[in-house]
Amino acid sequence: MAFDLTIIHFLNGFAGASPTVDRAIYVVASSHLLKGGVLLALLWWCWARRTGQPLGSDLYAVRTLAGALIAIAVGRLMQNELPMRLRPAHDPAVDMHVPPYVKIETLDGWSSFPSDHAVLFFALATAVWWGSRRLGLLAYLWTLVVICLPRVYLGLHFPTDILAGAVVGALVMVAMLRVPLPAFLPAWMGRLQAARPGLVYSATFLVTLQMATLFEDSRRLLSGVAQVLLGK
Repeated sequence: MAFDLTIIHFLNGFAGASPTVDRAIYVVASSHLLKGGVLLALLWWCWARRTGQPLGSDLYAVRTLAGALIAIAVGRLMQNELPMRLRPAHDPAVDMHVPPYVKIETLDGWSSFPSDHAVLFFALATAVWWGSRRLGLLAYLWTLVVICLPRVYLGLHFPTDILAGAVVGALVMVAMLRVPLPAFLPAWMGRLQAARPGLVYSATFLVTLQMATLFEDSRRLLSGVAQVLLGK
């Protein structure tokens, strides 16, 4: 806790000093384009740089998508099963000045540990690093500075939420990129891509679009469908 509070209070010392800076940080933290959009663009580049197609013989893209989905599931399971952890903005013990533009009710009731942003985007950054060391370093820095640091500044996460999420995301992705796959799968996926390239590209695009937005639209759609079916 002392580690978390030291960093939070240091960053919080700048909150309110410049409305322009506070607003800029909030805009960056809210932008799906700057967060997931940049990382997914790097991933698409890595996927296509060798063959010009998303599905290669090593199934790099398929492994990446599966790894990201599994990482999200693991992170969500941890949030639900581990003891509830209030977010800094909601925890009176933190005694922080919540920066302007942050709605105090944001994510109220959601455990902050581990950070779902860190889980997903460090997993994706690890996949980028797998394809290109230079782009991978850029992806890691982007995830830390542009995606995760603003969330600590705004009181949405403790630093250890970010650290735990980064470890979970990276480990799950490395495991998925290394796990042996059935021998028939690369050949079958190759035939599918050759026979139905439109299906492969459009499906991959839709999945990566949802990843870029942390599945926000999917969750909203499922919530709406549930409300309609349950008559609420």
